Amino acid sequence: GVTLLDSTPDADRKLLAALLYRVSNTSFEVCRRKVKVMTDKERLKLVKIAFERAELYDAMLREFEHVVLTYELVCSASCFAQLKRHRMATLTCQRYDPGLGATVPPSIEAIGEMSAFQENIARTNDIFYNLKKDIGQAAEYVLTNAHRRRALLRINARELYHISRLREDQTAQWDIRQLARCLADQAKKAMPLTCLLLGGKDAY
Repeated sequence: GVTLLDSTPDADRKLLAALLYRVSNTSFEVCRRKVKVMTDKERLKLVKIAFERAELYDAMLREFEHVVLTYELVCSASCFAQLKRHRMATLTCQRYDPGLGATVPPSIEAIGEMSAFQENIARTNDIFYNLKKDIGQAAEYVLTNAHRRRALLRINARELYHISRLREDQTAQWDIRQLARCLADQAKKAMPLTCLLLGGKDAY
């Protein structure tokens, strides 16, 4: 349910140039050129300096805000309710759509109640479609926390670290934890140096 749609081109180099820019008295373009001629080892060393004094409770440096990612999500109402609390992100959502199915808690499968769960979802969907004829969008109030919606999430790397620390942690609710892990995994592929230390507080 998580797709990385786009991200800052050459994000790692842009971040490193921004880190150099902060401590220099030269133009951003000169900083870019310096980063471009660095070896991979030198770039890794530079980004490690940025993380050097960071504790699990610290926000990343402001320079991480220059790197941006946009995702498309399909998530449950329960998951969305937690995600929308992160107000530094830009979140554009569609209406709840029973056609997207429902997120099944692992505990339901573990106790062998999958068919009962699906029956309840099917009954809820029937009620929703009947109500929608008369009351329109207000019919969404009958849907469960398991029902899903689509959303666009635009987020900078600094805020992604904040979400990752809180929501990938082992104490986080399972649904948002899975989503945060998917966000982090895809970000790490797109910008490995920028996302070097993404992870929950328990793993930091």
